[in-house]
Amino acid sequence: MSLSLIDTIKIFINTLVRITPVALYTGSAMSGAVFQDFRGVLLFCGFLGNELLALGYRMVLRGMVNPQCALTYSIEGTPFVLPSAITQTVGFFAGFFFMDMYYNNRFSIMEFSILTILLIITIYSRVNIGCKTLLDAIYCALIGLLFGVVFYSLVQPYYKADYLQQEITTANDDINKFFSLT
Repeated sequence: MSLSLIDTIKIFINTLVRITPVALYTGSAMSGAVFQDFRGVLLFCGFLGNELLALGYRMVLRGMVNPQCALTYSIEGTPFVLPSAITQTVGFFAGFFFMDMYYNNRFSIMEFSILTILLIITIYSRVNIGCKTLLDAIYCALIGLLFGVVFYSLVQPYYKADYLQQEITTANDDINKFFSLT
């Protein structure tokens, strides 16, 4: 039994969508750690907050784990599922960067299109493999979008490329002024 080209493309898309959260978390953490970019640290903290939010409402609503949503399976066959649905994680990512465009008073059609297409493909993929219904996938994406908007609004004053450098320079200037007065 051979797979058609359409089936192969669907499998490829579903696999890419499945590893998207790992890529987003790793990319933001590496940006913060390796390149010492404070924005990466803030984004990674947002991803962790998104996971905690999802864990909280999963515990309150007593949500069940759908094996179709698993990132991996252990040897015993138990699925490993992150608390946050993939659609929620991608929704958070999109909402965060939509707000970045809004606060910086710039609209990049390319960035907007890529984030929107990524979100639509993620919703499609989750519905396609039976992980979520269309309504559930849209609901999770909207929760992620909303949390991304709220989180960016909270961290916006600190989300600058040179934020830490500005703080160090300001602290050094304050120290120099203090010692020059004495």
